Parts: sequence; C-alpha cells; structure tokens
Amino acid sequence: MVTIDPKELTDLEAVAVTVWWLGGAGFAINAAGRVILIDPVIEPKANSDPVASEIGLPLLVPLPIRARSIDRADAVLLTHDHGDHTAPRTIPELVARTHAVFVCTERTAKTLRNSGLGPQRIRIAQYGRTLKIGDMSITPTVAKHEEERGSTKRGDCCGFLIDAAGITIWHPGDTELMEEHLRVRDVDLLLLPIAPHTLGTEDAAKLANATGARHIIPCHYGTYDSDLYWCVGDPEAVGARIRDAATRYHVLAVGEKLVLPAD
Repeated sequence: MVTIDPKELTDLEAVAVTVWWLGGAGFAINAAGRVILIDPVIEPKANSDPVASEIGLPLLVPLPIRARSIDRADAVLLTHDHGDHTAPRTIPELVARTHAVFVCTERTAKTLRNSGLGPQRIRIAQYGRTLKIGDMSITPTVAKHEEERGSTKRGDCCGFLIDAAGITIWHPGDTELMEEHLRVRDVDLLLLPIAPHTLGTEDAAKLANATGARHIIPCHYGTYDSDLYWCVGDPEAVGARIRDAATRYHVLAVGEKLVLPAD
C-alpha cells in the first residue's frame, strides 16, 4: 500500500515536479508549488466501505489519498464526463475544499454545473486553444472516445498538454490513436492510457515511440477488481514495445510518484 502525503502534494515551497498516479486515469501533480489534478477518482462509495470505489467497483488497493484531505489545488482537469473520470463524490469534495479552476469540455461542464459549481470556476476546453492558470499553460488536445452506445461527439472529450515549471506533461485522455497525436513532440512526461478501449497495447506503444517522450507512465489499468474492458491493461506488454523502455518507462504502483527536476 502506497499513500500520498497531502502536505507534500500541496507544498507551496516545492522546487521539483512530482507526479503521483492516483489509479485509473488519474494523476496528481505538484509543479514547483502549483497543484494540478487530472481525472481524480479518490473517494470511496461510502465512508463505511473504504474498499469500494465511488464508481461502485471494488478496489484492488486502498485509495492513496482522499479528496477530503486535499485543501489546495490550482487546477482540476477532466478529460470527459464518465464516472471513472468525473467522479461523483470526489468532484464535490474538491469544489468545496479548494479554489481550483476546473477545465473540461462543455459536456462535462454541464455535469459540474448540475453539481453546483459556479461558472467563474469553469474553463471550457477547446482543442488547441491554450488556457493560462497562474503561470501554467494548459492546451486541450483532440480525442475520440467510443461509448457502448456509440461515439461521443467531437469536442465531448479531450486530452491536456500542460506546461508548468519548465516541464511539459501530456495526458491524451481516453482516446483512440489519431493522426494529430502522432505529431505531438517535445513532451517530457507522457501519461499513457493503455486499456483496450483507449489506446490499447499496440497504439499506446506507437504513440510513446512517436512522441519520443523522455518519461512515460502507463495508466487506466490495475485499479479495480474487475475484468471489465475499461479496467484492464498490460503495462509489461506495452513496455516491451517501447524503445529505450529501461530509462523512459515507469510502471508505478497506485500512489507511487515520479520526481522530475523543474527547469
């Protein structure tokens, strides 16, 4: 069991860029004092049942941190409005406990407004249009994500390119591989969804090799005790297809961190 220290996550005096895997597709980032959360799903279904996630599936490992223990965040980035990304209990906690700006598509923004989040704290993600939050730059990237009942519309889901503390981090979101993705360069850290309904094994490795990212962390697997297609993935199979994986590819435990020096 790996836990995240809330004081380390929210440390204003931090000088490095620290990235924690929250499980699923979620990450927490402290970029030299700036706190960013991506698709956090970090509350249980009920306080009396900490081994069941808020999305109703049993957890393989305990939650590494609780949303209710986070008292500061600058930005919460949501790739789309599915419950394992825009979480039903985590989001209200973060709305109440932090002053974070929420960046998301219009479809997800409707979910947030219905939860009581005011428009002054919502920024609508538009592909290729950079948003500034403090000294951070966040650029939404194109995504195409299949649903059981058909495709989401263009613009309903996205990824995020983040420039903070001199480090570029890219989370492409739940998406199939697109030509636009293969043109992305100068990525320091690629947060790589590998579940079969996202990039899957072959396309995840293809994207990792195309970007030439200095560091890669696989995600969207190994969190829930379920064989549902969106809960599984094989990080070792992906790593076997990535060039220079020994130095670039980091398979983290839920709650584990990667530290990069800020430029």
